[in-house]
Amino acid sequence: MDFKGKFLLLLLLLVFFTVPLSGLHQLKVECSNKQFCALKESSVNLICFYSNIHITSGFWFNLKDKSKWREEEHPEDLALDSDYAGRVYYTELTNSSSTLTITDLRERDAGEYYLMLITDKGEKHVGTSGINLTVTDLLVTHDSRKDVLVCKTSCHVTSSFQRYYWYENGQFLENYQIFDGTFPLSIVKHASYSCSLQGHNQILSSSLCLGRSCWNVTYPAKRVCVLRGSSVVFTGIFFQPSDKIVNKVFWHSHKSFLDLKQISDRVTYEAHDRNYTLKMKQVTEEDSDNYRLRVVTVDKDMFSGKPGVVLNVTDLQVRLSHYAVASEEQTAVMLSCVTSCTLSNSPTYVWYKNGRPITDTKNNKLYLISSKDSGNYSCVVKGREDLRSPEQTVAFPDVDNCSGCAIRVPIIIGVTIATILVLMIITGALWMWRIKSKSDQNHDRTEDLKPKSAQVHLSHQDDIHYSSIYFSSSTKNSSLSAAGQNEHTSVQYAEVNFRKPTAAI
Repeated sequence: MDFKGKFLLLLLLLVFFTVPLSGLHQLKVECSNKQFCALKESSVNLICFYSNIHITSGFWFNLKDKSKWREEEHPEDLALDSDYAGRVYYTELTNSSSTLTITDLRERDAGEYYLMLITDKGEKHVGTSGINLTVTDLLVTHDSRKDVLVCKTSCHVTSSFQRYYWYENGQFLENYQIFDGTFPLSIVKHASYSCSLQGHNQILSSSLCLGRSCWNVTYPAKRVCVLRGSSVVFTGIFFQPSDKIVNKVFWHSHKSFLDLKQISDRVTYEAHDRNYTLKMKQVTEEDSDNYRLRVVTVDKDMFSGKPGVVLNVTDLQVRLSHYAVASEEQTAVMLSCVTSCTLSNSPTYVWYKNGRPITDTKNNKLYLISSKDSGNYSCVVKGREDLRSPEQTVAFPDVDNCSGCAIRVPIIIGVTIATILVLMIITGALWMWRIKSKSDQNHDRTEDLKPKSAQVHLSHQDDIHYSSIYFSSSTKNSSLSAAGQNEHTSVQYAEVNFRKPTAAI
């Protein structure tokens, strides 16, 4: 192998020792849609395919969330992020495909989603391509030039037939199922109009009022997630036609049109002009429902504002999972304070160890890497310390009696030494290559200085074999001349053999 070949081999060895330390491998994947547009509040299925590999687990992650990760080069499971709590499901995870389902989409869910797979050998594979998700809203506008109402989105909704449905004062107009998303103003009355897309009939656009006044109810918060045992407050703002006189306003559930205050002593109302607020105390899982504001006039006209407010009630749980650290041999765990729905108002979490608070963070995760971290952990939402999660026990192996630790340390040291040695070899090789280059250049210069008469051609001469040759010379103040040179050199020959070349037969 020539010098260049050896040099390239050394470089490959360096790559071999350094690249696996990251623990991540690239995996070629093909996704059903690289660009995906979905409606706000809807559900979406993101699907990717890959070569058949033996996996034991896997998860998805959003590149936009990497600032939340402990180490940006090590993605973390989307399902453990508090911003996706109760809304992320891995509906399929096989050796050849994976499906991510996100429900109740929010605008902040937009981003690039990638897949991470872990094989039966413990190798971590990251998909080379992902899916770019865009979240859009339905909007009704008035096109005065064409004299029509238009139902539109900011992007073309994926996997939708793009058939539009129209609603007048919240009531479905069965005779107007239009493909181009327009509604002729020639049949419009003085009323409020909204639209929806086929397959997403429960998601209505904000209504547009035609006329001086219309029936309408708006909800500042359409979805609310609270902890079991806490209180919840949500508000509805109503509008009625100018010729209608309001007699009564109340809240009711999707299951019944009965006034909530009449069936529960935990419910109270607060009214400020058109703002009507519901407050419910000591909520339980049974209170999870869809709540709407209903307006009744003196002439018995009634209007319920859709879609209402969806209430979800949850409790706190601590989930333990292994955390991928830069050193594959390091033992570490990640604790996540999880809920079954995404808590409102991005709360701060407080962690407890053995009953005592230890830290508070906007992130719902806690990272533990030392045997000193062993203990019982629980979490709370700041401000509701009375609603603490059940404890989760974390036990690290004892360092003094840990056979795995005894093996792990030499492995880490060995890999470190091997890497240093490779770097030293490459440095030495580069130095030798530099010396060799200079030696070759000096040799070429010496050959150029030799007189032609001194060059011996042995093509037709006897073969000469030297056992050994010894030179002893005194060349102080010697000089070379073009005509010749005087040398005081003694040459000792230990043995010189001459052999006649054998003639070819």
